[in-house]
Amino acid sequence: MEQQTQVGNWGRWGAEDERGTLNLVDPKGVAAAAHEVRTGKAYGLGLPIQREGAPIFEYRGAPQRLTLTSQTDNAFQDFPGGSEVGANEDVLVIASHSITHMDALCHVQHRGKFYNGFDANTFRSHTGAERCGIEKLGAFALRAVLLDLPRLRGVEFLEPGYVVTRADLDECVAAQGVEIRSGDALLVRTGHLDNFKNETSAGREIPFAQAGLGVDAVSFVREHDIAAVGADNSAIEVIPFDNEQFLSVHIALLVELGVPLLEHLWLTELAEGMAAAGAWSCLLSVSPLPVTGATGSPINPIAIL
Repeated sequence: MEQQTQVGNWGRWGAEDERGTLNLVDPKGVAAAAHEVRTGKAYGLGLPIQREGAPIFEYRGAPQRLTLTSQTDNAFQDFPGGSEVGANEDVLVIASHSITHMDALCHVQHRGKFYNGFDANTFRSHTGAERCGIEKLGAFALRAVLLDLPRLRGVEFLEPGYVVTRADLDECVAAQGVEIRSGDALLVRTGHLDNFKNETSAGREIPFAQAGLGVDAVSFVREHDIAAVGADNSAIEVIPFDNEQFLSVHIALLVELGVPLLEHLWLTELAEGMAAAGAWSCLLSVSPLPVTGATGSPINPIAIL
């Protein structure tokens, strides 16, 4: 890799690093994170994968479950067991960034560079990312802290377009009495998906605007050495984008700091369980599909409280 001007975490874990802040997660930290389990209850943070009633950007297309084989197919008559035995199989068609998913470090480029200064022009339409593909991140488990901003403000959800600042995050940490540690995952609840469910159930159009992190909040992630950031909205960051700068928080987190992003997490039930337990940290397990060269992957993270 050609020499690059120092940017964020570029070079911090070596010139060939493609895992970014997941380097902060080590076996000792994972073992310590297991002690965050208090109730033993597991929460799936992934949304249902379905054609309707899920947050989907039109250009990505709705996910589809198609029938590959059915027990009623004549082809099964030639299988051992004859007509007394049958089977069903599916074909799944889904965009890598549809519904609940994880962004790889090659998802966004800035000034022709991916994280760590890798050349964005090495991305190919057929083979994908030469560097920083989702397979380079792999599966991981770590301690996660949930900051419930609607609970802090006494509302069901933050107003669409609300810019979450560093001060909001600091205030929520203090109010919840939770400690942020290096190598943690930061989960931010805005209430967007609660609002989405309310609006779709009522047959109303979903507002374009969404509450999310502003550029000011990036310093919280950087100074606490956060390993991954997740939220219950579409882009982690506020929509419309902060200061009208397209993907400004994505650039700061993915490209400059190498922080993987987990989007469209269903956090409401986990937040309720944490509030009841009086604890805002848990063990989080995330496993993206290891698709070579992919810019992201559907996920169903599991939080164990």
